Amino acid sequence: MYLSKFQIFNYKSFFDSGMMEFKAGINIIAGQNNSGKTALLEALTLNFQNIPHRSIKTLPDPSSQIERESMSSIVLIFDKSELPFLFEQIYPLLIPCLEKIEDPIPISIFEGWVNTEGSVELEINLRPSLHFDETDNALSKLNFNLYPVQNITTPSQTIPYINIKRNKSDAYQNYGISRQQLYETVGWKLFNYFKGRIYRFYAERLNIGKCGFGSNAELAQNASNLAQVLNVMQSENSERFNRFNNLVSTVFPHIKRIAIKPLPTNELEIMVWTIDPKTERFDLACPISACGTGIGQVLSILYVVMNSTDERVIIIDEPQSFLHPGAAKKLIEILRTQFSQHQYFISTHSPTIIAASNPSSVVMLQYKDCESVASVMNAQDNKQLRLLLDDIGVSLSDVFGADNILWVEGQTEEKCFPLILERIGKKPLMGTTIRAVNATGDFETKKKKGDYAANRVFEIYKKLSGKDSLVPPAIAFVFDREFKDEARIKEMKKLSENLAQFTGRTMYENYLLDPEAIANIINEDDTRDKPLSNNEVSEWIETNSRKEKYYPSINCSEENLNAPKWIENNIHAARLLDNLFIELTDSRVEYRKTKHSFKITEWLIDNNPSHLSELSDFLIACLTEN
Repeated sequence: MYLSKFQIFNYKSFFDSGMMEFKAGINIIAGQNNSGKTALLEALTLNFQNIPHRSIKTLPDPSSQIERESMSSIVLIFDKSELPFLFEQIYPLLIPCLEKIEDPIPISIFEGWVNTEGSVELEINLRPSLHFDETDNALSKLNFNLYPVQNITTPSQTIPYINIKRNKSDAYQNYGISRQQLYETVGWKLFNYFKGRIYRFYAERLNIGKCGFGSNAELAQNASNLAQVLNVMQSENSERFNRFNNLVSTVFPHIKRIAIKPLPTNELEIMVWTIDPKTERFDLACPISACGTGIGQVLSILYVVMNSTDERVIIIDEPQSFLHPGAAKKLIEILRTQFSQHQYFISTHSPTIIAASNPSSVVMLQYKDCESVASVMNAQDNKQLRLLLDDIGVSLSDVFGADNILWVEGQTEEKCFPLILERIGKKPLMGTTIRAVNATGDFETKKKKGDYAANRVFEIYKKLSGKDSLVPPAIAFVFDREFKDEARIKEMKKLSENLAQFTGRTMYENYLLDPEAIANIINEDDTRDKPLSNNEVSEWIETNSRKEKYYPSINCSEENLNAPKWIENNIHAARLLDNLFIELTDSRVEYRKTKHSFKITEWLIDNNPSHLSELSDFLIACLTEN
């Protein structure tokens, strides 16, 4: 059994969430702070209060009154193989049907239907005040193939109901049921059973250190009796308790054992061993109340998933708020691989948790125009997202949670551009993430005449930024000019829908040709007796910068070479720096772009920031004009 569809109306930040489809397995609820994650989890417990949405839509003026009550529309799925066990828990049953069936009721037909393959879909309109919507009587929409039902607005005197008791020998049919008997219908009983199998874990410290003795093995919703249920498991099922401890140690390797200690006050206390129990040093075990918040949460979650005889719905609120990323990842992997019979709803903004869960669906919540708006990405979309991210060489953790992305030429630009924007341009990124594209050559590779791989690559980026994607939209693509002619630049801008922007110089290193900065960075790594001087670097650049090998595919005529800033703008600066480092250090220091370009950038920012002001102005324009 699992919750298949859910829609919430007029509740807290939700005016109308739209129908959200969920799957068995792990369902992720993602979104920024105040986007409605906690409100949605509350509603998913099927036990929410009437707290109407307040906005211009529901209160158009100060004297307006909210008339609509909070409500949800729910679809539950039960596999028929589950029904015999479930019915044993909820007999007697009132089953609505369309036509009178002659006595005696053919119980064998009913049992035959129950034992066939397939699933049953139960639709419910739930309101907090009445527990379920008696006006629509949606609980009568149970999809029984044997006993088809019709939509009815009130308990009718003409709709027949089959009453089947536990022994099935005295089943009978009656017309019409009272309002009270609605709670005895099979739909209501299945719904009530399902609701009782939902367990929610809050993102807060649990008060679970001690509790009284007892034999109850059902963990309370607030986990207040955790010591008691662990003591029952320890006493009655030692093998399971050992497996439980193994899982705890998997999540927290420093924990060697969980044990329950009886106290003179007729209470039980949870003790945590961080040393090998073989030492028999019980005096060194510490009470769980002295341990971190996340340990109690993990013990409670693992206990519930291990000790449930049938499927549950497990709701976990923000596990990254009480767990280290490594522990959170291990916990999610345990839930996904070892306890996959349960359906999970996990709210998070952690890319680590999303990636580890391999979610069946992801609900993205956004707060727009004073209300929470939901969009759903299913497992197939998630799989496609992973493939697209692999294609461009980034992970979800690189980009998840940003408002938008500035894609740049490479790893050097990814490290340097934020420094230039924030420290020279005084432009805080404020939610913008800067990330390198996987291989800029993909944007240039020509498959056939007039057909560049850029067509495919830009299409990948567009798909990554679709409305239901976890990846935020691209604000711009910043590329080096790299000897591209104006026709090619114009074509790439068109392919990218004007998101592609090109620096005014051949490449990033063209902005770094400052002799003093270069000399200082070389001297940090070089072992020569006498430090390299600024003049030596300046003279070497002046002597070598006119050589044709530094201007591939460009007309380096004498007229061009003598034009103002032509060399500075058009030279292949990375190749120039390669040779400069080799010759001026006698090959002792090899120029490494990601290391030395970054160091030169830092030196310029600290000592000569005006040298990078042109690039800073360009980057600010990319952020503000798109």
